[in-house]
Amino acid sequence: MNGQLIRELETLGGEILPASLKECDEIVINQPDFSARIALWGGHLVSFIPTGQSDLLFQSANEGADTRFGRRHFGVPVCWPWFGANEKHKDYPAHGLARYFRWQLAEVGTFKNGDAKIVLRLASEDHPLIEEMWPQAFELRQVFRFTSDGFSINFSAANLSDKTMPVSEALHTYFHVGNNKAAEVHGLDGVIYVDKLEKSARKQQEGTVTPFECVDSVYLESPDVCEIHDLDLQRKITVSSAGSQSTVLWNPGPELAKQRSDMEDEDYRHFVCVETANALNDAYEIKPGDMHQLRLNVMVAPLTPADV
Repeated sequence: MNGQLIRELETLGGEILPASLKECDEIVINQPDFSARIALWGGHLVSFIPTGQSDLLFQSANEGADTRFGRRHFGVPVCWPWFGANEKHKDYPAHGLARYFRWQLAEVGTFKNGDAKIVLRLASEDHPLIEEMWPQAFELRQVFRFTSDGFSINFSAANLSDKTMPVSEALHTYFHVGNNKAAEVHGLDGVIYVDKLEKSARKQQEGTVTPFECVDSVYLESPDVCEIHDLDLQRKITVSSAGSQSTVLWNPGPELAKQRSDMEDEDYRHFVCVETANALNDAYEIKPGDMHQLRLNVMVAPLTPADV
């Protein structure tokens, strides 16, 4: 690891610590207003805790299968360059390649207003297995920004090949809630969605999504902003996006959770997945030499009487 980056991380109140996930390191940042953890394996944000609050992100105690493509349910996994199953290769891992390889720490610092900044990089040329499974060269970057009341992720994908690159993707965010039955998602009223639990039937959302249990839906051409109202923890999480046309909602519910070997039976009670995505009809292409950016911004505030 670059010594200058380590010194800059220490200045930021951070350090590199060993973690159990694939025996790969984690970046841990502790500041007066928040703490955050980023896993280098998969390059995703694991935890973000505003001081005096519960974690905004969920982490399952279940470590899943001890294989390269074994899934873990926590934080903000990156699904890229395909979302869901690979259409051509059924033996390829679900939700793409980005979450199954080690990312590199590329930059540490602050923004002009003092917000903490961490930049990670994943290049296909650094991993022979990626080149075997996805022959088009690419470079991914994630810019994490942390404040006292939230975080943002700027995810960029550059096509370094000479062929057009088809992409479907998601920042598969597991938001921690006190009780999924007392959680509401606002902002999707009137949006057409694909209900994957009912043979991909197309429906139109009516009002608020609640209770948040046993749901697997892709909202197409969705708004840029939605809100999670956590009535149990009495907080409102605002989820804003850019470069995203889809919003995916997921929670397995009690029966499907019990059938999964990579999840504890009661995990479903404590998260709602609200995913910033480009999926199904909202998939797109990156032309040779071009780049696409997907941005996620998460802010937390106390619920007010007007929110309830």
